[in-house]
Order: sequence, then structure tokens, then C-alpha cells
Amino acid sequence: MVALRIYLIPYDLPNVQGKLRIRKKDILGPARRSLRRLFPLVVQDQESWMYGTTPPEFSPRLVSNKKDHRNLAEIYGDLKSPKPTLTSGWENITSRLLDFSDDLSGLAMRSHLYNYQRRSVAAMLQKELDPTDVPDPLFISLESLAMETFYLQPGTMEVLRERPTTAASQSGILCEELGTGKTVMILGLILATINQLSAPEASIIDERPVMTPLSFRHFPSSECVSARKGFLRRNKGAFPTEGSRVPSLVELLLHRRRTMPDINIHNTDNPLGANREERRQHWIERLEEIPQGILLPLNIPFYHHNQGSPTIAERSPRSNANPGPRVVYLTSATLIIVPSNLLSQWDREIHKHCEYPLRTLILRSGTPMPNATSLASDYDIIIMTYTRFTTENKYNKIDKLHSWKVCQCPCIPGSRIPDCKCKIPGISPLLQIRWKRLVIDEGHVSASLSTVLTPFTKMLSVERRWIVTGTPTRNLLGLSLGERKNRQAHRQVEESEGSYNMDFDNDNSDSDFHVSDVVPSAPSSRPQTPSLTKIGHRPPRVWTKHDREDLGKLGKMISHFIAVPQFTASPKLVTTHVIEPLLDPQGPRPGAIQVLNQVMEMIMIRHRIEDVEKEIVLPPMHEEAVLLDLDPYAVKSYNAMQAALAINAVDSQRIDQDYMFHPRNADALQTTVKNMTQVMFWSSDDGLFNVTEMLKNSPKYIKVASKRNSPPEDMALLNEAVKHIKLAAEDPLWRAIQGHEDVPYRISGLKQRLFEAWTRTPQAEVGGHQVAGFIHSDRLLKMQDCVIQRPLIAENAFIERGADVAANDALLRQLYIQSQKGKDRTSAQNVRPHQEDINAGLKAEDAAKRARDPGALKEMKQDLDIAMTRLNDLAEHENPPSQDTGLTVSTYHGDSILSASLLGSVRIGSTASSKLNYIINEVLQYAADEKFLIFSESELTLAHVAEALQLMHVKFLRFTTQITVRLREQMVLTFETSDKYRVFLMELKHGARGLLVGFFFTSCDPAVLRQTIGILSPHRE
Repeated sequence: MVALRIYLIPYDLPNVQGKLRIRKKDILGPARRSLRRLFPLVVQDQESWMYGTTPPEFSPRLVSNKKDHRNLAEIYGDLKSPKPTLTSGWENITSRLLDFSDDLSGLAMRSHLYNYQRRSVAAMLQKELDPTDVPDPLFISLESLAMETFYLQPGTMEVLRERPTTAASQSGILCEELGTGKTVMILGLILATINQLSAPEASIIDERPVMTPLSFRHFPSSECVSARKGFLRRNKGAFPTEGSRVPSLVELLLHRRRTMPDINIHNTDNPLGANREERRQHWIERLEEIPQGILLPLNIPFYHHNQGSPTIAERSPRSNANPGPRVVYLTSATLIIVPSNLLSQWDREIHKHCEYPLRTLILRSGTPMPNATSLASDYDIIIMTYTRFTTENKYNKIDKLHSWKVCQCPCIPGSRIPDCKCKIPGISPLLQIRWKRLVIDEGHVSASLSTVLTPFTKMLSVERRWIVTGTPTRNLLGLSLGERKNRQAHRQVEESEGSYNMDFDNDNSDSDFHVSDVVPSAPSSRPQTPSLTKIGHRPPRVWTKHDREDLGKLGKMISHFIAVPQFTASPKLVTTHVIEPLLDPQGPRPGAIQVLNQVMEMIMIRHRIEDVEKEIVLPPMHEEAVLLDLDPYAVKSYNAMQAALAINAVDSQRIDQDYMFHPRNADALQTTVKNMTQVMFWSSDDGLFNVTEMLKNSPKYIKVASKRNSPPEDMALLNEAVKHIKLAAEDPLWRAIQGHEDVPYRISGLKQRLFEAWTRTPQAEVGGHQVAGFIHSDRLLKMQDCVIQRPLIAENAFIERGADVAANDALLRQLYIQSQKGKDRTSAQNVRPHQEDINAGLKAEDAAKRARDPGALKEMKQDLDIAMTRLNDLAEHENPPSQDTGLTVSTYHGDSILSASLLGSVRIGSTASSKLNYIINEVLQYAADEKFLIFSESELTLAHVAEALQLMHVKFLRFTTQITVRLREQMVLTFETSDKYRVFLMELKHGARGLLVGFFFTSCDPAVLRQTIGILSPHRE
């Protein structure tokens, strides 16, 4: 063995004038590759260094050779909890936040902040207000044999004696776990800096003094005189002649009050702080009563932004050498951008958590945009939707703001402050303000540069930017809060379930027919005996394209939205110094994961789960997987679909593209699985799932399989498939049920003539003069409406009404089919729409009409008004009158007459959908005390549930994109506040944001279910 001594020469070696940094690329490339291979092999042993002996086997390494097998989600979960310190100049509020015995009186927070929330607010304050440079996160520290620390950049293999520092970022990502109260934290941050003004954007080209309209026109200070000179050189009459008069004391105070507002948060728990706060409020009230109080909000601070080196927002070429400065107003306001369905929730949270009403402006799609001076001066918080915000991108010509023109508006009588009414057409007021803070709620969308959101935010002048999200990327979900408490319960549930096979048969057919028989099991890659390989010697985890996608999104947030100075100056740093070292084909390079960890900790504020769970205990979450036996008629449909897969597997011999599970059939297979999932709730097909054709061809399938000498298990599978096809094909009631998309209900107590007039499935069990059989839900609803309107309708008239309904249904179905054909005319083949698509389309269209029914929406609005009035009364009275929170169902006058009607003795039994039966039973049993939030990935499933609730007279709301955003907001608020509406129906894709309820019920994919439960668990947000 040959022992080599390694000497590392740092790039910043003294007295070489930086020559070591200037290397040719053909030298740097091979050298870096060699260093990457060499560093993990370097052993640090003092005796070997001195005497050239063989180092011991377990000698320490220069760079640890222990492989870090964590993925991005695990690294994210291991980030250190924030440990903020006192912020210079803001010791008063930061010390109070970190003193957990302080109740934060004077901060104007109505709600109590948990300790972890206070730490997060203090950490955000520190990021915003501490200008101290920070150590460069792209370097890791190593130690030489001489116990000297040096620094390595794993991407470039650059070695330095001194660690570089970089400008601190005033922005970041608040990515606390879902359910930990991120909205409250942002409100705490806003209140802690409520009166602080934004500072002018830094510039190395010129000075940017803060002025007011009064000082700019009349003050003799050097910065004001210098600012006026530029305008006077081009227009000697730009300013009034009386400008030389010495400012009065009132004018000086008007200027100082606007440019240097009182930012102190007084502790009202001690006499001194309470007295100061009382005096401040007293003088604020007095100021509003005197004439000078009107002048104060009009004297808006601003600075001149000269067009030197173009900023991010000034990309367009300049038309002349010096087009003049643009006026940029300073503000203490925070601009918050939210998804449309969270707009009203933010408004409610502000009123809920803040003691006094903040000056809040909510800009909806149709709300006119105030002018820049109003936005900058009149509000504390401005909330906009993504859509409303990006609409302003149409007016982004910043060059229009640069001008040498001076406002010539007359002064307010009795003052020298101009009553400015100037407007610059074609430019968004948002671009005329230096915003103190920009918050993007659910801000992971900012990772997409293809949207208008990120480019427009880059055009704004913003001092501090915050992304608020519990899911920074697709795989960083933040769903672990409360998980430790429930993990043992989940494990017990999984163990009790074990592995099971579901019978697809009914009482008339006993056999085992499973998907596992169709698709052969892949050979196991798991070793038969435990591996003796040490964990530390496992091959390194190679990061995948999915990791690259997540890393890319983080990089875009850092470089383009948060605008960390180091990465904004050189956006490629994220790729070359962070991402590429992680995505090495041999696994992450030494130190690469540590660099990623340091970058994430620099920009992310997030507590570890264990630190949060030390302080709060969530209510227990009861999660139960309910296994249901399919209804016999649903079994026949499901088995028919399984039989088709089985026949395909045997007939194709599981090879080539004829085999359904061939990779090229991925889309068709996904559609098949989706249809099978829908059948497990309820689905119909007037093509009878092709059982007639399959039964006709079954002898041929068996004959071909026999000629091929197919294995016995394949022959058994084929015979089993044919058996189930025959069971379905020969059942006349099953065939009749397939003609309509609605769920059929079992009905008893209805006379034969009436039953035949209203049912689509005349097959029934007759008992005496009454009938038991199936009637679809839409017909049942129409039967109810008919009898409610005419309780004593005669049998013949009722039968005629049934015939009219049937004829109208047939006409509507035909019109829908024709309309769908019209949509497909551009297709090369004018194919008849598949019946399952027709069924789903008809049902979805009908459900959409019901959801946007003006009468239902009017009733919802009225109930919202009643609920909000009650809530206001509750807030005003300590002992409010008790409220009846029982289940509200529709009632009708004249029940005795209805009981004597043709439907008086009719009873509705179970449906042909086991899942729907379970849902309705649960709702009817518990809705008096609980509310239900029902999710489904299928719009058709929700339509079935909605009809069942309507049939049972249970009040519900359905969240759908078929109604306006404003009404959707009202719908969420109505459900949260009203006692009438007990069930809320929502497609799963809408469930990722902001609906807070205490009871959750759904049926969906387990992985998606876990995510949705995590999002919707009861919390303080």
C-alpha cells in the first residue's frame, strides 16, 4: 500500500491576487472530477501522516463516506425548528414574542398564539428586519489535520480558507405543517410591523431620499432642493414661487409623521405602556377632529426611482438617455394574493384573530382598483385573488411612469399640500408602490414560471416576499401533524385488515374470481433471507427525475419569487451548486445534501413535528376503512368487467399490444380501472358491458384456448369468466337496470299499475295488490313533487303523469346525444358517444343545473344572512339564547293529506349501491349532531349522493365550478355557520384549500384520502 500526503491549496490563498480563480476550462473539468473521487478517500490520521504507516481501518475521513439515503421529503422533515434571537432595533416586540409568559397585550391579537407560532413570527421578523450578512449556504465546513477549518463547495470543488458571506434575504417560505395556523402567523407578523413603512429600493446609482408632496415642493433641505433641480432644469415654472418660505412647525410635523411613523408596540399590561398607548389613541382621535388631520393621509411619502441600471421590472429599452424618475409611493400595507375560494376566509380570519378591525381592502374580479395613493395610504391589508392580481399584468408598461412632469394640481385650501388627482392611464397602480410585504397564500404555484403570477410579481417593487404553503412541492406535503398520535392506531387497523380478497359473487354464485388471476405476479425482488449488508454500506440513493422536478420548483421559488439576493444575481447557482451535485448518476456528491439542507434552512421557516406536538394536542381523528359487500346487481356489472379482462388475458396470451396490460395500452387500462372504480359505487351501461357479445363468442374463446394447450389455470379462469358473463346476460332485471344512469331504489307498497307507469324496470316481485321493485331516483323525486303539488291526484292522472315524464326523459336524452355528436364533428370519425359517457354527461349536466338553481342559491344566501346575524348576536351577548342545532329537513303542511295520497303507504328501501346506502344511513343517523363533508373524485358519484339527500329531504350544499366564485365563497361560509345545511359535497380536486369542519367522511384512494384528511383535520387556521 502506498500512503500519499494530500495538500489542498485554497482559492483564497494570501498574496496570489486571485490568480488561483482564473483557470482554463480544460483544466478545471478533469480536476474537479478527480477531486470528487479523491475527497471521500482521504483519511485523517496523525500517525500515518507523520510516519507513513497504514492508517487504522476506522480512521476518520476528510469527507464522511457515510451515505445519506434520505430523499427530499425526509430532508424537509428533518429541517431544524427556528431559533430566533432578538432583532436589533426591534428588541421590544421580539423579546415579548420569545417571552412565553407575556400575553402580547397591545399587539392587537385577539387569539392566543402557541409558543411555536410565536417563534415562527419572531423568525419572520428577524428575516425581515435583520440586515446582517449571513454565511454562504453553498459551502460546507471541513477540518484539516492541523485542526484548521476550511470550506468546500461540492458543486465546483472550490476550497476556501474563509467562508464567504452573502446578503441576507428579507423573504422566505412559511411552510409550517398543514393545520398549524399559518394564517395566524402572518397576521401576527403584520400586526407586529403594522405602522412600519417600506424602505426605498437600494441603489448604487443614486441616493433615494424619502420625501412627501409637501417637502418635495417646499422644503429647503439639501435632498429636496437636489430633487427639484432636475425638474427645474427642464421646466423653470415647475414649482410655485412661494416655495422658498420656511416650513411651519405644522408642516414639519406633517412630514415627519408620515415619513417616520410611530412603530412601537406598547405593552398595555404595565402602567407605562398602557399610559403611552392610551395617549397615542387619544391624539389619533384628536387629530381626526382638527383640520390638519385631513392633510395627513394626503401627504403620502415617496421616493424618486431614476432609471439607471434597469431593475427586474425595467427590461424594455429606454427611448432616451434620461426619461426622468418615476414616483414610487411608500406604504405600510401588506399585499396578499390568495386562491379565489380563500378570499372570504382571509377576511373572516382577520376579524376572528385581530382585536380591532384592520383597514382591509378585498379586490374581487369586478372590484375597481383604487388609485396608487389610496392603496398606499388607506389600507393595512389588501387581499386579491390570483385571477384579479394577474389581470393587472395587462397594464405593465413601467416606462410610462418615468417622466419629468410635476403634478400641477391645486393645493388643499389653507395648506401647501397638493390635492393630487393625477392618473397615468394604462399602468397598474400596483406598480407605482414600494410594497412593504407581498404574501402568496398556497404559494407553491409561484414555482411555475409559465403562469402570469410569477412574472408579474417580479415586476412589482417589493421589500419582503413570503410564500405561505404547507406543500412547497408535489412531494413535500406537510401532512404529519398528529400523525404520531394516530400511527399506532393506523398500524392496528392495517394489521387487522391484513391482505384480503373481495368476493365478486352473490348468493347465487360461489366462486373465487380475482384480478390477480388475470395478471401474473411479478417475480419478487426481495431476498429470501435477511441481507447481511451493513446499512452504512448500502449503495447511495440515486435521485430521480421526480426529485429533479421538485428541486427545480424550489429553485424557481428561490431565484424568481423570493428573490434571494445571491441567487437572483446569478440564477444558475441553484442548478450548478445545488441541483447538479445531487443528481449525479452515482448518487449525491459528498456534501451535496448538506448544501441543500443549508439552503432550505436559510429560506424556510418550519417547525419539526415533534416540537409542535409538544405544545398542542389535536382532537383524536377516527379513521375507519369500511368494507362493504357489493349489491348483487353491482356484482354482476363488476364481474362482467373483470370477465372482459380475463378473456383478454387468455386470448392474447398476455403478449403484444392486444394484451390490455401492455405498456402501450396504459391510457385504456387507466380508463378501465376508473370505470371499475365507478361501478363499485354505481354505474350503468346500455351496452350491457358487452356481455351479449362475449357470451356469443365464448365457445370460440374456449376452443382457441384449448387448441393452444393453454395452462389449466387459464382454462379455469376462462370458464369462470364465461360463467359470470352468463349470469349477467340471463338476468332480465339486471339488463333493464342498465338503461339509465341513476341509482335504482327498492320500492315496496306501490300498486302494480302505478309502479309500471313510473318504473324503467317492470320486472318486480308481486305480493297481493302491492309491488316490490326498482324505481330510479330521478323518477322518485318527480313522483314526490307530483304528490306534494296534488296530494289527492287520481290514479289515472298519476299514471298519465308518469307517461309524460317517460316521454320527456327520452326526448332530453336524444337531444343530449345529438348535441354531443355535434361537438365531435371536427373529429375524423363521427363515432357514436359511448353510453357510459352519455350517462355520466347527462347526470353531471343535471347536477350542475340543480347546483346553480336560482331558488336554491337564494335560499342559501338567506340562510347565510340569518347565520351571520346569529353569530354577531353571539359575539355581543355573553349568554345568548340557546339554538336548535338539530337536523333540518323539509316539512310540508297537511301531512295527514299526504299520508292519504297514492304514495302514503310507499316505502323506500335500499339502493343498488352499497356505498350510497352506507352514506345515507350515516347521514340520517348522525346529521342531527354532526356535519358531513363528502368528497369524491367522481362528479357522477356526487350527483348520486345529491339525489339521495334530496330524496331524504336532507339539506346540503354542493361546491362546484358551475357557480360563480363569489357564490362559492358564500357557500363555504354558509356551511360553516348555518345549522340548516348538514352535508357539503365537493370534488376531491377542490379539497386542498381551506374548508374547516370537524367531521369528515369520504370514499376514495387511500393515499389521496390521507392527504385530504391531513388538509382538513381540525386546526386553528
